[in-house]
Amino acid sequence: MTTVFTKQGKRIEIIFQSELCDPINLGEYVRAYCHIHGSDHQRSLSIHKASGWGHCFACEAVVLVAEWNPVVAERLLRAHAPDGLSSLPYVPASSLHKSFRQQVARPRQQVLFHPPPAPPRWQREELEVLHSVARQMRVALAHSKRARAYLRERGIPLDMALATGVGYMAPALLEGLATTRQRELLSRWVERLVFPLTSLAGKGYIGRSLWQWKVGMDENAHKMLLDQPRRPRRWIKTNPAGWFGPNLDQLAGCLILVEGAFDRLTLLSAGFGMAQVIALVGTSVQVDWFPHRVQAVILALDADEAGQQAAHKLAERLEQTDISVRVFPSRPDRWGKDWNERWRKMGARSIWPLYAAYAYLSPTA
Repeated sequence: MTTVFTKQGKRIEIIFQSELCDPINLGEYVRAYCHIHGSDHQRSLSIHKASGWGHCFACEAVVLVAEWNPVVAERLLRAHAPDGLSSLPYVPASSLHKSFRQQVARPRQQVLFHPPPAPPRWQREELEVLHSVARQMRVALAHSKRARAYLRERGIPLDMALATGVGYMAPALLEGLATTRQRELLSRWVERLVFPLTSLAGKGYIGRSLWQWKVGMDENAHKMLLDQPRRPRRWIKTNPAGWFGPNLDQLAGCLILVEGAFDRLTLLSAGFGMAQVIALVGTSVQVDWFPHRVQAVILALDADEAGQQAAHKLAERLEQTDISVRVFPSRPDRWGKDWNERWRKMGARSIWPLYAAYAYLSPTA
């Protein structure tokens, strides 16, 4: 067991799986006797298997199982011992495993993990067909007057949409598929703008319906139309899904996280770089996703209550990894709750505060 402290002064105990005392498997969690305060009559230590983070309900200790989350464990150790673990003055050498760093760097042991269930066959087939027509969807977007008009009314240049891989499932494209099975699989994607997604499980897609949208129709009016019963869902996803943004190996050192795909396109249109902005599009971010070079994150989620609550919860998890986090202080007003709506109503003025926040956290931006 090794004790580290975050920049905010939070104490974290980094432990090995072998140190767990008589653990039992309870679905998503493991429960064990807490070896930190010496409990032997109740399993008060609860650890989330997918993230490696745990908490003792008796002594309030926060723990991280190194093998289950090696990326974050290594990040915390590097932050406090850049020249080697033995340089930590407040951690006795006798308490360190001889090969701690080597063990942290190993892949997660799967002893207490259930393998993730494979997606249903139809979802795998759907994803395969979408991959096969990705280029045609981008071509369709460039030639569709209606899809281009929709982007224009949301303030998004066509070139920006194409540069990020956005496409359009035109009805003619669906009709041109070779087999009936392919047409059946992609029928729910017709008349949708299609955004490519990235995840640890592979590439996916999310689609925004343009059903019954007409030039001049307000975005909120179209939302109300689609939200009525027996109408196409506004958004649909593949399995796996993911976030709308660059691959992990392309991320900038300071990131901006937004909620929606159009929010990301808005910030890119305003001048932010491709590697600087990620749209979560409903994805639940794990704190171990980000590589070591990511040192700061701005959580610029929607200004409504749900968005701000989600931002503060995510900030707590990210701060445990020693990433500098700022929750952008957005408040709903007459200009809109998300970046795209405010961009359409206010123009560049809506982005100025975010420029300042990014420059503060990333002086080299």
